Amino acid sequence: MGTPLTQPSPATEIFFLVLPGTMLLDFAGTAESFRVAAEFGASFRLHYIAPSGQALSSLGLTLGGLEPLPDRLPERAIVLIPGVACSAKDYKLPEARAAARWLAETVGPEQTLCTVCSGAFLAAESGLLDGHSCTTHHSLTARLAREFPRVKVLENRIFVRDGNVFTSAGVTAGVDLALHLISDLAGPRVAVEVARLLVLYFRRAGADPQLSPWLCHRNHIDPRVHSAQDLVVRDPAHGWSVAELAGRAHTSPRNLGRLFQEHAGISPQAYVRRIRTAAARELLDQPGLGLDQVAEMVGFSSAEQLRRAWKRFEPATPRRAPRPQLETTGA
Repeated sequence: MGTPLTQPSPATEIFFLVLPGTMLLDFAGTAESFRVAAEFGASFRLHYIAPSGQALSSLGLTLGGLEPLPDRLPERAIVLIPGVACSAKDYKLPEARAAARWLAETVGPEQTLCTVCSGAFLAAESGLLDGHSCTTHHSLTARLAREFPRVKVLENRIFVRDGNVFTSAGVTAGVDLALHLISDLAGPRVAVEVARLLVLYFRRAGADPQLSPWLCHRNHIDPRVHSAQDLVVRDPAHGWSVAELAGRAHTSPRNLGRLFQEHAGISPQAYVRRIRTAAARELLDQPGLGLDQVAEMVGFSSAEQLRRAWKRFEPATPRRAPRPQLETTGA
């Protein structure tokens, strides 16, 4: 799979709540994203929990070996609720009722709650969405708003964050949410590697926030451009020329420039400057580093060159820039 991209740190425990009727794509798509991230060095530990030891999935396949619902959850744990095939029926089953009670009693502000598709209904049933903004599958938003008037339901969103609660629009949008969490918890470069391995796009809707600079211009599947981008991301300070990037990507400089414009919407040289600017932003979080020193560390020839790149790619001048915070909506 390759060399881990992150340093060891206390593991984030991720609990997938599996119920009768669980949509396999909701469940497997998010779980595989976190599993692959762990193979790249992310500190994730996955658990599959249920009110009973097995559950019949949406495809009629039985999911077995499930852990019982824990009496308590560790701090920083993530509880993820995949959707079910028929929320109007499946969430009336005894297992779902037991799960809703467990959520209400066990999940607090020190944990993160995530839902995929109709999983928002179970979270709302538990009361954990009261007063929160959320979303769900576009075919279910009206019913969610009608059945749970204390919940503010947003339409046309891939996912929504409100405090410690994340809700996603459904099915593959759960993978977008997983990639977002991987980026925040393990770093955007790990999220890029996961998306590439799973052949996924990073998606945004019109009202969503900007991508992390490490993820921008990666919404394509051209292997030569990705190869060149990977080289830059892994060593921004190297003196990358278009000729060297093209040689390492097994194409010509002229063709690489054309491919970058076609698939990434940016020139190779501009991409290098953007990644160096992102690296500088992270270094400027560290005390004791001056602008000249940071510029040299990330590959700029001078602080003035860094300022010019910052003016193009960042909204504010390079001072002690705070690390970007987790977005409120998007994917």
